[in-house]
Amino acid sequence: MVGERHSQTALKYFAKLSDIEHAIFEAGIALGAIFHQLIGLPINVEKIEELEKTLNDAFLNQPFRRIVDIKIKREYVKRGFEKPYSYGVISPESLEAKIVVEYGEAKVVAKLRWIDELRYPLMFIEEIF
Repeated sequence: MVGERHSQTALKYFAKLSDIEHAIFEAGIALGAIFHQLIGLPINVEKIEELEKTLNDAFLNQPFRRIVDIKIKREYVKRGFEKPYSYGVISPESLEAKIVVEYGEAKVVAKLRWIDELRYPLMFIEEIF
């Protein structure tokens, strides 16, 4: 497998990275973008599936992304209780993401998930190929 790489013009800025290191870098960029752009986003809880599909398609546009799978766990969405304040808001606990990045000869699977024992939304590398 030899996948896409940066153009020759941009490659000089990444010359010190192996394909695996670059794939990990790209996965980190993707997960960071997902987390920091989506936390606090107001949502209609009845339309979560539509939003997930839209978000997956949007983040898949970034270079070297092959799979983007964002899930919003309804039971952790923060929301008001009375109208008109009953819309939902994405919280760190409600957001999960899986990213597959291919760069050159490397493939990386990275995840974002709330870890109860850490009380933290952890971003981590699950697999490297």
